[in-house]
Amino acid sequence: MSENKMWETKKIYAKSLDPIHIGAGGYRLGRVDNTIVRDPSTDVPKIPGTSIAGVVKAFAEIAKKKGEKETDKKFKDINIEEVFGTKTKKGILRFYDGQIILFPVSSMQGTVWITTKDLIEYWFGEIKDENGEKIKIPDEIGNEAYAIKGIDTDKPLNLGWLLLKAEKIGASKEVVLPSEIKNWVKRIVIVSDKLFSNIVNDNLEIRTSVRIDPTTGTAAEGALFTYEAIPEGTILGFEICLDRATNEDDVPDNAMTIIMNAVKPYLKNLGIGGAGTRGFGRIEITISE
Repeated sequence: MSENKMWETKKIYAKSLDPIHIGAGGYRLGRVDNTIVRDPSTDVPKIPGTSIAGVVKAFAEIAKKKGEKETDKKFKDINIEEVFGTKTKKGILRFYDGQIILFPVSSMQGTVWITTKDLIEYWFGEIKDENGEKIKIPDEIGNEAYAIKGIDTDKPLNLGWLLLKAEKIGASKEVVLPSEIKNWVKRIVIVSDKLFSNIVNDNLEIRTSVRIDPTTGTAAEGALFTYEAIPEGTILGFEICLDRATNEDDVPDNAMTIIMNAVKPYLKNLGIGGAGTRGFGRIEITISE
């Protein structure tokens, strides 16, 4: 354990390869029947830390049992119960809720990913251009879209049904993203927190399904329902904390990286959340260094 380091936190970035449905449970009157989990303070969809922890633990157990040759040898020595905990013992990993960092919206210029000043600064730190100079993002953002990557500000910018004025930040500066993210997104604009929430909720994927009557093999009467999902191409982020206050000897320093690398193929092929048999839930992850 590093000196005076009782915990370590890593940021995990994820790109949704399919729509993601983490159900809020039950039904409600409104635009859709089955809604997804949202942050109560922003009304923006999220992935609960409990959902992430459960899936990662399940896939880690599978990877350990399979004992694949590709699996990191250090992973085979990790005690899954020690790391994730049991009914009677607390684990040493803390999984925090996954946030939407960059949300894809259709536009006349192609797919544009929207974000906010707070989100991009929290997840990526100080934003710089290709010359290494800090890009100053306005503190007060109104009804404009500030272009920071791949946007032609001389053309109108529509985000779904919404038409906004595209503004430059500085003299045609373009943000330099972490290497883990730059290949995932081509066009980025920053909008206000209020617009971000509205645009995200207006552009979620809505699917319609029907329950099949097993006795007839046809659609059951009155069983048509709709459900929403975070769309494909969304960039999410979540954090994992390794708590060494309870254990500082049995788990290696890079346990989080070892575990996430072991479950990465399962997340990419089997996914997270509901409706997996309908093509939902696959994510590609990368670990911030």
